[in-house]
Amino acid sequence: MSGTKAHPTIVGRLGYFPKPDGPHARLGVLWFIAACAACALGTIAVAALFSVLAAVAAMQTVRAWADVGRRSNPIVCGVAAAVVPIAALAGPIGFGAGLVVAMTLVVVSGVLGSNVLVGFRSVILPGLAAGSVVLTGRTDMGALVVLLILVSAYETGDYLMGSEAESIFEGPLSGIAAVMVVTFAESVFQIGPFETRAGWVFGTLVAVLAPLGALLASALAPTSTSAGPALRRLDSWLIVAPVWCWMLTNYLSRIG
Repeated sequence: MSGTKAHPTIVGRLGYFPKPDGPHARLGVLWFIAACAACALGTIAVAALFSVLAAVAAMQTVRAWADVGRRSNPIVCGVAAAVVPIAALAGPIGFGAGLVVAMTLVVVSGVLGSNVLVGFRSVILPGLAAGSVVLTGRTDMGALVVLLILVSAYETGDYLMGSEAESIFEGPLSGIAAVMVVTFAESVFQIGPFETRAGWVFGTLVAVLAPLGALLASALAPTSTSAGPALRRLDSWLIVAPVWCWMLTNYLSRIG
């Protein structure tokens, strides 16, 4: 889903251009359909989908680090990342316990010879994002559907413009514009639990934080080009999902 132009700068290290070649658009559509189906089926289906995504993202990241000589156990890291969204089915306490279990697995693998730093870089943020998605769905499935639509709007705008762009800013700016258009529609029709003003606040949250997720995904891998397809599929969620989950809980507690 991504590629970069090599420059010895922070922009070259973290920035990326979506790849225009291959079945990326079709896979993106299939992912959106799968995520919508999971939301329709319920929180367990959401946990199953995002636990697989987090596990694959962790394993692909571990293998990318192995290519540069820093090895960790991909199976352990995959299991650790998957534990968090599954544990989030039990609520905030389960979510926290899942994070503790994930970190413990990484530390134990380090005792057995794995690179602990690589393990943490590969596991914690994908697990945290996936777990936050599950916790959001458990709190209010309508809010998760809104988040899915907004993130998908960002990714569509980013891909359509960014894959042919000369600047790394064109794709994200197009994605932000797409988010604001969808936010306008959401605020008018008041989809999910949000009133008009809250709809704009949560939509702006996605517009600001979704672009930062791609940079964070690049930082988790050895290079921006070595961030695997699963991590790139999850990257827009890395920051926005935990913040959205926290803000949603506060918002619902106030209006409840």
